Amino acid sequence: MFKKFRGNKKPYLIRLGFAVIFFAISLAAFLCGFKPLAYIMSFSFGPALAKVIVDFSIITLVIVLVNLLLAFAFGRFYCSVFCPFGILQDIIGSIFRRKSGKAPNLFYIRYTVLAFTLGLMLVGVTAVLRYLEPYSNFGNIVTGFVHFKEVSLYTFAALVVLAVLVLWKNRIFCTTICPVGTILGLCSKFGFYKMYISQDICKKCGQCEKDCPTGAIDSDKKFLDNERCIRCMRCVAKCPGHGILYGRQKNEIKFEPSRRNFITTGVVIAVAAGVLAKGKDVAKTVVEAFKKRPILPPGSSSPEEFAQKCTNCGLCVEHCKGKILKKPDADYETIHIDYSNSKGTGKCEFNCKNCSDVCPTGAIRKMTLEEKQNCRIGLVKLDREVCSKCGLCAHICPKGALEHTTGQVPEYLPAKCIGCGACQKICPVHAIEIISINKQSQI
Repeated sequence: MFKKFRGNKKPYLIRLGFAVIFFAISLAAFLCGFKPLAYIMSFSFGPALAKVIVDFSIITLVIVLVNLLLAFAFGRFYCSVFCPFGILQDIIGSIFRRKSGKAPNLFYIRYTVLAFTLGLMLVGVTAVLRYLEPYSNFGNIVTGFVHFKEVSLYTFAALVVLAVLVLWKNRIFCTTICPVGTILGLCSKFGFYKMYISQDICKKCGQCEKDCPTGAIDSDKKFLDNERCIRCMRCVAKCPGHGILYGRQKNEIKFEPSRRNFITTGVVIAVAAGVLAKGKDVAKTVVEAFKKRPILPPGSSSPEEFAQKCTNCGLCVEHCKGKILKKPDADYETIHIDYSNSKGTGKCEFNCKNCSDVCPTGAIRKMTLEEKQNCRIGLVKLDREVCSKCGLCAHICPKGALEHTTGQVPEYLPAKCIGCGACQKICPVHAIEIISINKQSQI
């Protein structure tokens, strides 16, 4: 397809141009609060894969299959064009002028990580993507450092680890650790169009190997590993002899017995991960009984289920109209509601369902506005001794859960309460507190 461009920078510049555009869109999706951009991010492969497992829908399945088919047909363009975390690594590498060169193919590590991740996901524990999925890590880093005062230890550590990996072996996260990259790389390896080195043209100058960010090229053997190649097109731009080709490769890919055996081992690892996760759930249930429970965004079900599904990408935090959603902290491992945030309105806005709309993984289920307005996320705790009997809480309550008679303490009707926090915010004497519940429900 790119044969007429061999030996020049045009394919590389085209790829780079699209990467810059999508990186800008990704930044805007997390930082500017414009909801249509957040919808675009739902097409990312990692969140879509998680959502297929935890909140299945035909649309999400189609998104996953399209990503896989594109990787099979054209290779891992996703990693160099559509993945903001990958592009962030390129930026870090460019700042430090990091060149990779030939790198070992850490096959066993790559597929062990993938097997363990899939094993956990298949039993509903997608929280592992919190640490491995590129989309979520990008959102965590970007939102954390833009709102500098809210930088968590994990956000800081994630950026430091990423920088160290880039300085060590450039895109080694993508080729060895990232489960998304491993799946797409497998499709690329056995795919239709491939990058390959012409055995007749190549003069073994080593320029392509020196500039490859994934270490996928061995110029001595005239070999290009399509499983690790992210189609950045640097080699095409750098090759002085027009020896890097892109198209159909007729050479048959051999399937080594050692790799066949490792697949069997991988299945065992996946099953073990699932068993481990279920055992951990039982232990965690006992521990959670003694911990303070968080109040979660509407559509999150229970804290235990939310913790298994949420990847802490931060998209819901940035699009919350009331600014009451807070990133993980020392008290809670996931995103949660904090009604005391001075930057926000102090309540879950009655006519807003942004968190439900933008969540890419299904941790916050999709709801209609009516469903959201009837979703109980907490309950009121009213201190009758402190109450000034002003009645402001009854006036502001959107569900009529508080009834006030002049001179009397308001009557609380828990059957109508959704725990939105409007009454807590307006109470002048702090007699009202929203408390957590074991599981959200529709009233």
